Amino acid sequence: MRQIKILTAGPHASVQDFGRIGHQALGVPEGGALDPMSMRLANALVGNDPDQSVLEVCLGGLGFTAMADCHIALTGTKKGQLTLLDDTGINLDVPSYRSIAVKKGRSVRLGMLPDSNTAIIAISGGIDVPRLYGSMATSPNAMIGGLEGRLLRDGDILSLGDSHDQSDRGEYQLTPPEDNSDQIRIVYGPQDSRFTDEARTQLISEDYLLTPVLNRMGMRLDGPPLAHTDTADIPSDGIVKGSIQVPGNGIPIILLADHQTTGGYTKIATVISADLPKLARMRPGQRLRFEAVDINTAEKMARKQDHDMMQAIKTMTPAPPLVDQAALYGLGDTT
Repeated sequence: MRQIKILTAGPHASVQDFGRIGHQALGVPEGGALDPMSMRLANALVGNDPDQSVLEVCLGGLGFTAMADCHIALTGTKKGQLTLLDDTGINLDVPSYRSIAVKKGRSVRLGMLPDSNTAIIAISGGIDVPRLYGSMATSPNAMIGGLEGRLLRDGDILSLGDSHDQSDRGEYQLTPPEDNSDQIRIVYGPQDSRFTDEARTQLISEDYLLTPVLNRMGMRLDGPPLAHTDTADIPSDGIVKGSIQVPGNGIPIILLADHQTTGGYTKIATVISADLPKLARMRPGQRLRFEAVDINTAEKMARKQDHDMMQAIKTMTPAPPLVDQAALYGLGDTT
């Protein structure tokens, strides 16, 4: 059986895929990867289908041992890297956005992420856990999916899916699509009429700070409060990823993949789907500014993002060999 053993789970690692689409009416959260674009790129690098389950790592600190030959790839961070360890203690550093063949018994470590809050590690064959409502995604708040509905822990053993005998598969690299915008685009609504005109303008003219109070359910911002015309309370209605909910104190909360299915606070706007991956990679302490767009523009940006991602996958090239310092050390040992 193909497996990996988690050595250090870090503060927040889980099994994810595209999530449980279409079941919120039953009270089932959608879940899924915070950064589905990086998930698709990582899966492409190791020869998986786009929706193959992966390891999502928030903040970093994950380490595991491969209990079978496999290929792995790290995405979602440009400065982060994986480190392969062998029993000599000499390391091989693997940059992001490239795959590497890992032999049975070798350990892999991801340190704390220097430039991103969320990263993806894909393993050939994907993570094999039971499906619930058609998905393997972990929703820790709802305690469903993944491995026992929870975050990964030290010592966990995860089974891997069929890798279709990729023993002779090469190692590949790609360049992720660039997004040079420092703004997060939004579409107003559905309850923007419950806010003053000044609040609507303020939302797109003031900077907001991303606070340390964030997880897969949502992220709290800090900045000028947004004034309601009356009260923040509404009859509970449906919520989607990217909803900007504003409780009575006027400070916005952006809801993410593990958001509740319904909520009773006003939602002034929604982050467009094309900017959710960028938002997921933002770190506490970063400032963000919102830019309002219409629905047609939001749809155009979603199609452009998908096109750019597919182009990056199509131009994937064989990766040059990495220098295995352990091997060089052994060759140079004359004692």
